[in-house]
Amino acid sequence: MAIPLATTGTATFDQIAIVTGVVGLLYVALAVLLWRERTGRVTLVGRFADTIGRLDGVPRWAALTPYLHAISLLACAFGVWWDIAVHIDKGRDTGPFGTPAHYPIFFGILGVIVSGVLPIALARKPLPARTIKLAKGWRVPCSAALITVCGTFALVGFPLDDVWHRLFGEDVTLWGPTHLLMIGGVVFSIFARLLAIAEVEQLMGVNKRRLFQELVSVGALLIAWDLFSTEFNYGVPQFPLILQPLLIVFGSAMAFTILRARRGPGTTFAALAVYLLIRGGIAWAVAEPLGEIVGHFPLLIVEALLVEVVAFTLGNKNRFRLGLVSGLLIGTVGVVAEYAWSQVWMPIAWPSSMLPAAIGYGVIVGAGAGLVGAWLATRYAEVAGEERAIGIKYIRPVAVRRTHQLGAVGLVAVVATVFFCVPRTADTGVSGVVSLERVATGAEPTAYVTITMSPADAAAHVDGARWFEALAWQGGGLVFHPMEKVADGTYRSAGPLPMYGKWKSMIRLHQGPRDLVASWVYAPEDPAIAKPAIQVSNGQTVEFVNEQQTLRREERTDVPRWMWNAGYALLAVVGLLEVIGIAWLVGRGARGGRMRAAHLAAGERERETA
Repeated sequence: MAIPLATTGTATFDQIAIVTGVVGLLYVALAVLLWRERTGRVTLVGRFADTIGRLDGVPRWAALTPYLHAISLLACAFGVWWDIAVHIDKGRDTGPFGTPAHYPIFFGILGVIVSGVLPIALARKPLPARTIKLAKGWRVPCSAALITVCGTFALVGFPLDDVWHRLFGEDVTLWGPTHLLMIGGVVFSIFARLLAIAEVEQLMGVNKRRLFQELVSVGALLIAWDLFSTEFNYGVPQFPLILQPLLIVFGSAMAFTILRARRGPGTTFAALAVYLLIRGGIAWAVAEPLGEIVGHFPLLIVEALLVEVVAFTLGNKNRFRLGLVSGLLIGTVGVVAEYAWSQVWMPIAWPSSMLPAAIGYGVIVGAGAGLVGAWLATRYAEVAGEERAIGIKYIRPVAVRRTHQLGAVGLVAVVATVFFCVPRTADTGVSGVVSLERVATGAEPTAYVTITMSPADAAAHVDGARWFEALAWQGGGLVFHPMEKVADGTYRSAGPLPMYGKWKSMIRLHQGPRDLVASWVYAPEDPAIAKPAIQVSNGQTVEFVNEQQTLRREERTDVPRWMWNAGYALLAVVGLLEVIGIAWLVGRGARGGRMRAAHLAAGERERETA
């Protein structure tokens, strides 16, 4: 039987026409640029690149990408945080461009694609030692191909997001498959940005300007990685809380290792300053001028300090030792530091009962992330032709294979741990009797919510819960209050919940490592998705259900399970392709760097013996 398509949150014909027209015009312009540059004709873009290249001391193909890519990343990051805040405050949108927040995301993704296509069009000698051959006489840097591929994956996420909404209903969650496809493509392009810096360093050497670009790039990686934690940072996570410390450990251990394994003392603090300045600026801009909720974020100060201490103590000649020890410390000391910070400023303070698990998993993720960061730093160093990466002994295949094995072990450790913690369960055998204490009446009533849990042992689960809170959202803001114990088995919200308008009010319970359930208190009628109004009354018994049924009210329940599995499997395949692409292209560039280094070393020895 055919499944009717959903219509809420999907694109109208005029939106599809506008998007298709904009993308089509951009692709035509890029095609003309490619044709004119490859046929030797003069272009304004080429002249501009030549001018910037002379000023910056870089090849023309590398002149424009760092600036355009940085602007594009900033637009995407700002748009995503703004968009998520709008969804939390006001609910679903009316289509791909139903909110202004989607525009900076869309044009930012287009900017990422252009920043990859420009060096493809402008590619002339000098080029890195290892490139990609597109046609006879046309070779392009590996970084340009990687940026273009990442941007294309992100752009494909836009139409796929509309298809997803039509098939499954609107998923108001950051971790929806198509959302991760868009965000992941942009985030992964930062690894290509770092590769481009190393390719230029191979040709022109290192200088302060390129070091500054690298510091900005690692700061951007920290900012971009924090995007994956946004629902936790806003206080409306839809996955187990244990994932928040793991994401922090993963991002900080990997990024700081990439930088400190190659650069001198204090560089991690410089990247940290970039992160704090821009991340704080975006949080302020979304909250103040735009009037949305405040997006919290981890400080990462202790994590940066730990990496600097390890580098000072052990040095950074052995990159994998630096990454491993730094990751282990971030997974322990860093987790404790972020636990303390969560008590101060995070919307959901981490409970002390979660700390042992956070440290246990954090050690695995931190060690793995440190090894991944060390692998990337080693490959970037080989691309750049660093002094200690030169020499026949260093590039023996067995030594290179060993670094690949360590990087692979680290990646598997991280992915396996995170995937183990992602799945949710829903123990629906919990219920409670609700009583409401009205605070305001009339057109905008509010009430304190008290609930007596059932069965008798339910209170024991609640007392050790990761969170137990009264939450209201999508009515023009976000309200959340912890449920405070007033008697055995009885809990009262610390503040009143709204019971009117478009607000959706509920009680949320996260018990055990991954059990997420919720019960409705109030929800408006929603004819667009055929949902009735919900209004709990005094003395009413409410059932706790799978939390997705409350937080994702728009999601369809009449779609076969295999279709959901196919959608997530497709995301997994695309994510795997992106990781393989990064590994292959970074590795390809590194092989060229190793061979170039070997030739230079051989020539130096010949001159010494002559």
